[in-house]
Amino acid sequence: MKLLKSPNPTTKFLAFHFGGWLMFALVNAISRGLLTDENFEQLAAHTFTLISTCGFSTLVIREIIYRFNLLDKNWRQQWPIFILSSITLAFICAYSSLTLIFSYYNLAGYTAPSSFWNNVLGNWLLMTILMLSWTLIYITTVNQDRLLKVEQEAVQLNLQLNEAKMAALMGQLNPHFLFNGLNNIRALILEDTTKSRTMLTNLSDLLRYTLMAHKQKTVPLRDELEIVCQYIELLKIQYEDRLTFNLEVDSDLMGERIPPLLIQLLTENAVRHGIEKSRTGGELSVKIDSVEQHIVITVTNPGTLDITQDKTANIEDKKSGNTGLGLANIQKRLTLQYGEKTSFLIKQQGQQVIAQCHIPTSPLQLAV
Repeated sequence: MKLLKSPNPTTKFLAFHFGGWLMFALVNAISRGLLTDENFEQLAAHTFTLISTCGFSTLVIREIIYRFNLLDKNWRQQWPIFILSSITLAFICAYSSLTLIFSYYNLAGYTAPSSFWNNVLGNWLLMTILMLSWTLIYITTVNQDRLLKVEQEAVQLNLQLNEAKMAALMGQLNPHFLFNGLNNIRALILEDTTKSRTMLTNLSDLLRYTLMAHKQKTVPLRDELEIVCQYIELLKIQYEDRLTFNLEVDSDLMGERIPPLLIQLLTENAVRHGIEKSRTGGELSVKIDSVEQHIVITVTNPGTLDITQDKTANIEDKKSGNTGLGLANIQKRLTLQYGEKTSFLIKQQGQQVIAQCHIPTSPLQLAV
């Protein structure tokens, strides 16, 4: 059974604790040396006595703090106990130190200071102030450490929560991705076996990329675009001439990193809500350039944006019953990953629907 309630003092704590009393004792010794004719041996005795008695007395205060759970109480409950313990321990400390000093003086043959009790009472007030000062410094330091620990735990918990949310959002994307690819290949098998094999290879690459991307926060832009092109090839099985794909990208951005499956999901959404609903189809355009240290990804498709509320803020198609899960996921993923450094909007412009997102370039890609 542990007798002490206070935590075992660390080496760092003991070093600062007794080091602080050593500094105070040295200042006191220098002052005594300037004001009295005491020699080095006498000053050393005063220094050792002050460090030992004050050092161990304040460790007793530390034990009192933890034994009565004073750190978890308000100041009205704390300070009466602090004051009472400081006054009591200050008297014990003054009495003990003077007893040691007088004993040393007698044994060494030095003339003892004046009245023993006058010295005890004279040092009592000083010791009380020292005890209260130490207590204030200690509880302030401990409270700051506890607050810092809570903040660190909160940050860690927030990161874990964001990762869990991101994984959940990614998990919602994969079923769409797999279903569309298999459905398109199924339609091709009876028509062109050779081409279906090629498309099955593409789908295999897509699935491999999806599994790997699920474990990464960002992927190189070139890898994402390669997968998007394979995905478009799969879609062309179904849409044939109804789907025209145009890609414009700044070659300097190929090494930049973006969230995985971001462009693929934008492309999928553009096909499902644009090309698929048009009898004649149309052109799906993906343009990627940079503006003010941000990668700007713009996906354009023919169609009509049927959103009952603000088109740049609410991504929900109430008329068709589609909750816009994919686009809502994009918005959540970007917010989780980049905070205020990113933006996403979808808008109607003439006979076209434009989805656009801004992602900070590599030097700015820091978690919030």
